Amino acid sequence: DGYKEMVSESVKLDSIEDEICVSDLGLPSGTMWALRYLENEEGVINYLPYAKATKLGLPSKEQVEELIENCRWQGEYSSTGLSFYGAICIGASGERISFDSCGYMEDDRRVGAPNYGGGNAYFWIHDEEAGDEKNAVRIYSVENGKPKLEIVKIFSGYKLPVLIVRK
Repeated sequence: DGYKEMVSESVKLDSIEDEICVSDLGLPSGTMWALRYLENEEGVINYLPYAKATKLGLPSKEQVEELIENCRWQGEYSSTGLSFYGAICIGASGERISFDSCGYMEDDRRVGAPNYGGGNAYFWIHDEEAGDEKNAVRIYSVENGKPKLEIVKIFSGYKLPVLIVRK
């Protein structure tokens, strides 16, 4: 049964990966980024633990840094300015990608989503270090055309949104 589940999951991940729409932002490295987080058939964001997400082509820390340095960013906020709903990244090519502030999942509880203030956009990035905590990006604001973000360690069993990159 475990083998059947693994093969079935592998097929699902392969078909998901083939359907990803990527954007050429005009980055020096030629890296193409997915337009938005990975979604299921109903258009709902798929939250995945690190072990499943890493099979799909996660961005590296260097690719995130390239995105920050070579793109213009816009924040999306509530009318009061207290809730951060996400960020839009616009490349030199005019193409754009979205980072929704939808938090991440600890078991069945959502953490970091806007709720009467706050809000964070999270996604996994490639991490080769051993251990149960893996690197993720947390975007919490946009100021002067650049995102305010940090690389954080999050338990690999929690489920985060996934952004896929291609070379």
